[in-house]
Amino acid sequence: MWAYNDPDYLLQTIAWAARDDEIVMHFEGQPISSREVDTGVATKLPIDLDPVSLLVVPHLDRIYAEMGRRCIDRDGDPHRWVNPEFHGWWSGRGFRINVDVATGELVDIDGFLRHFYAAYHPFYNGNQPLIHPQPAGVAVTDSAARFIGWHAITVLRVSLDPEETMRVYFYNPNNDSGQDWGDGVVVSTAGHGERFGEASLPFEQFASRLYIFHFDPLEPGERASVTQAELDRVVGYIQRSWGAGRMAGLDAVG
Repeated sequence: MWAYNDPDYLLQTIAWAARDDEIVMHFEGQPISSREVDTGVATKLPIDLDPVSLLVVPHLDRIYAEMGRRCIDRDGDPHRWVNPEFHGWWSGRGFRINVDVATGELVDIDGFLRHFYAAYHPFYNGNQPLIHPQPAGVAVTDSAARFIGWHAITVLRVSLDPEETMRVYFYNPNNDSGQDWGDGVVVSTAGHGERFGEASLPFEQFASRLYIFHFDPLEPGERASVTQAELDRVVGYIQRSWGAGRMAGLDAVG
């Protein structure tokens, strides 16, 4: 995201890491030094990274993990607080999650999806483009639509593709981005209007794997205008994939 939103800061982190073997970031006003944090999320450094990532990712990984540790006693998902502090001011301060952290059950799917449509879909947000790429979280599934795990991605833009299908274009840091997530949900990397490095899915299919997104609280969009038929199609994808077994108390959609 820094490469898109703040490239001079990215260059500064490279200088810090190369010269000082340290990057210092702040979390809620308190400094965190990569030199003073022992462990990160990654257990070992991948070797298939670009030179910039090889240099800065070990530092950022430790800082990111420390931010998460500082939220461990808070209710809810730590990404609510970590993402805006880690990524920068352009990360929306509004936060939605459709999973109960304590139980893993899906909650308020209708409200979650309506809000996502109103915040990101041009037909429901006043045709407002996504100015700054936003962090988000998806539930990754395999080719049989079985849940694998939670995965962080970056939403880059939302627009019509050459076939007039509304698509979400995103950055998926899994090297090739192209994946079969089952139930006909196949991530595309070319042929649907993707720019270099982008992955994409039709809006409904992307929404069906989304579990976390950020938004601007001052831009509410038009939630009531989203049709129930659209939402039902998305919920159907959820029910047939990672939502199986997580929808107790929610109405099933055929």
